[in-house]
Amino acid sequence: MKSLDIGLGMVGGMAVAVTAVNALYPDVWRRMKRDGKRAIKSIQHSPLLK
Repeated sequence: MKSLDIGLGMVGGMAVAVTAVNALYPDVWRRMKRDGKRAIKSIQHSPLLK
């Protein structure tokens, strides 16, 4: 039962953190998605992988 309480507390804490970040920076997820796509393209075109 104690581990269930800890697990629920961790999930609740993460949910509060995500909500706070979204409230402060509403476009952060869009930026992460855009920058992730750029990173993948740059890795694929890297001369080190050829």
